[in-house]
Amino acid sequence: MKAPGVGWPRLAAWLVVVLLVGVTTAASLRAMRQLAPVAPPDVVRVEGLVVAMRPDGTFALREPGHGGWLWLRPAPGAGISLAHLWRHLREHAETDVSYEVERHGMALAWIAD
Repeated sequence: MKAPGVGWPRLAAWLVVVLLVGVTTAASLRAMRQLAPVAPPDVVRVEGLVVAMRPDGTFALREPGHGGWLWLRPAPGAGISLAHLWRHLREHAETDVSYEVERHGMALAWIAD
């Protein structure tokens, strides 16, 4: 004798729900990637210490083994957290920065982690 309520209709409903959740998740992730700013292909990656910050968000990075400081400005639309950079400054933590140099010489930071 078959248990009541168990069978193909329940299994089909479960599969439809799993499929809908999967498709919705994939579409949401794709949409979020489309909304994120895209870093240009010619970015330079550097590792160093944040040694100074200005109120406008411009920050200086010192690379180990190099003499001067590299001043960077967050690129418009880049998801760089200034609070995160302030924490790196206070803690003297290593920071990885991907940046591009504008035509007039200013370095625009796209990623800082």
